[in-house]
Amino acid sequence: MEMFEDAVDVLKKNLEDAILEFRVPKPRKAYVLLKPERHRDAISLLLKQVENAELSTITGTDLGNEIELNYHMACGGTITIKSRVPREKPVIRTITDILPGANLYEREVFDLLGVIFEGHPNLQRLMLPENWPQGDYPLRRDWKPHANQENSFVSEETSQTETEDLKDAGSIINVIVGPQHPVLHEPEMFSFKVDGETVVDVEVRLGYVHRGIEKAAERMMYFQNVYLVERICGICNAAHTTCFCQAVEDIGNIDTPPRALYLRTIIHELNRVHSHLLLLGVAGHLLGFEALFQHVWRDREPVMDIVERITGNRLMSGFNTIGGVRRDIDPNTIEKTLKTVKEVRKRTTFYKKVFEEDPTLRLRTEGVGVLSRSDALKFCVVGPVARGSGIAMDVRKDDPYAAYEEIPFNVVSYKECDTWARLMVRAEEVLESLDILDYALSHLPSGRLRVRVQRKIPEGEAVSRVEAPRGELIHYIKSDGTAYPYRVKVRAPTLANLMAFPDAIRGAFIADIPSVIGSLDPCFSCTDRMAFLDTKNGQKWHWSLDDVNNSKNRKALI
Repeated sequence: MEMFEDAVDVLKKNLEDAILEFRVPKPRKAYVLLKPERHRDAISLLLKQVENAELSTITGTDLGNEIELNYHMACGGTITIKSRVPREKPVIRTITDILPGANLYEREVFDLLGVIFEGHPNLQRLMLPENWPQGDYPLRRDWKPHANQENSFVSEETSQTETEDLKDAGSIINVIVGPQHPVLHEPEMFSFKVDGETVVDVEVRLGYVHRGIEKAAERMMYFQNVYLVERICGICNAAHTTCFCQAVEDIGNIDTPPRALYLRTIIHELNRVHSHLLLLGVAGHLLGFEALFQHVWRDREPVMDIVERITGNRLMSGFNTIGGVRRDIDPNTIEKTLKTVKEVRKRTTFYKKVFEEDPTLRLRTEGVGVLSRSDALKFCVVGPVARGSGIAMDVRKDDPYAAYEEIPFNVVSYKECDTWARLMVRAEEVLESLDILDYALSHLPSGRLRVRVQRKIPEGEAVSRVEAPRGELIHYIKSDGTAYPYRVKVRAPTLANLMAFPDAIRGAFIADIPSVIGSLDPCFSCTDRMAFLDTKNGQKWHWSLDDVNNSKNRKALI
């Protein structure tokens, strides 16, 4: 709280002439509307005078005649710096020269809302396909899908066109990895520039399975959106629903019962445990340590069984709702969960020792994918990636939510700044999460599970942050007083961490690419689905990547 108050004082004392409106509606939440082009001064002040201040994301909102840009700064809470530009000519100065971590956020706003960031080093498309119509911005309020848009696919020639930047030069060769990703079963493309076996640089291309969830959320009621945001990510489903529900509860001044807050914490930590174990197993697979992969995933199964027992579902829990949770936990399940926690703790302690002592594993990860502390702050990375670079930041501790303010736990961080450190952070965090589960289950308060909430939410706005398994997850919601949100913005941790990947991989060997990518634990599209359209009869269907790779399916289409 002290850091947040210091940040507020810094802005009030130094930018008195630029502030048009200053609101602190909730503890550790501030909204500051500034005169045009003074956003750079505010962000510079916070970065210089508040330790470990970071930019969480940038939200663009179409207000009708203006587009409002919200720069959400994490400073022991969230301070949202607001600046507005005319809708007809939306131009504003970039902050990438002050904070390189804003690069992808500005490109996203440019792509989806059409705001020009003057001085941006590479203001190109980020999410939308290259053949998307110019001047067509889907997050503007008056945007409507075109009648023939279903048939607008990027041709192979268009998508593979070689630009000047991608051409081989001398001993530098371009190696295209993707869109079928080498680490996860998700579509993504990396263009690596390599000199012999050494990676010189890399360019990232996102958006291969962009699902337009933010736009879809505007057309669904708040209660329906709980299920929509849950499907952003299967592994982090509880994190997304907790984050969304908290934002709605803040706007509506809804008091969630204490028992519900503890139950949210329990399912949230179970998500973290099985997510980290999944990644540690994948790390073994990427390094050729197949026995480690199989054993870790075997010991992850009891955690999945507990999730299913508590929520009724193995993956998509459907557990959280606005005003509380949907299901209770009975004494038998508590006893079973505590027993599982004890067993998983024993196995995780063993796996942590393997990561510490196995010489081959350490040889492949120590000094590989180095991201210095200063670079981590510069690129605004989050979660285990930041903590692996010596930055002890964790939303659960810095800006407590759910029951975390009442539960003792430690923030794990390592100063080695490499792939090994990022994996070790996750191994230790599993043990911390198991301690949190032990405490929460043993101190579970009695009382109601949820409170009744009206469909219409009062006019207002709220920023909500949680510590998802991959790092800080942020949801911004703006309400116009109806049952439908005016704007929903989601920034998943992967987008924050991807900006640091070129620096982490530069100088590494080609063989290190999978392990370095894996140490970031990326989640690109969060669901492995592709949409198919039969142009002859208009029939649409979805296939997973396994379905696509099935020769019988492909032959059936010929």
